[in-house]
Amino acid sequence: MRKFFFLLSTLLVFPILMGMGMNGSNVKHNIPTPDKNFSATIVDSQGVTSNVTQISFDGKTYLTGQRGNTTVTIPFDKISSVQIGKLAEDKKVSAFITLKIGGTLNITVDGNLPCYGSADFGNVQIEFKDIKKVDIHGIVPKETQ
Repeated sequence: MRKFFFLLSTLLVFPILMGMGMNGSNVKHNIPTPDKNFSATIVDSQGVTSNVTQISFDGKTYLTGQRGNTTVTIPFDKISSVQIGKLAEDKKVSAFITLKIGGTLNITVDGNLPCYGSADFGNVQIEFKDIKKVDIHGIVPKETQ
């Protein structure tokens, strides 16, 4: 009888465990489709450069963070580039934003914020804390999409 229960429990639990993605990968095969298709160049903390379209932070085409006690939201069409600082103990990172109208802005962003994009070789996913720099080029014209 014990063998029967062991076999039954193994047959029930094995498919569940296999569906949990035991390979340890968190990379999504599909990325969120943002409301606008911006192109950008992402440089990660190891210096690897990826040219992407459909860039987004958690599926959104703006960057939200803290500026002192104030929450700010900056749309991509106002951002020229973002330089990312070091990860702090509270999992936050500094983002030094160069604005297209001139000037800079310093905000604090959640280091675990996911960044997505579509490259010629496939989809890209990276956490904000692992980025060194993002240059936002602008909206991709519809005829080239």
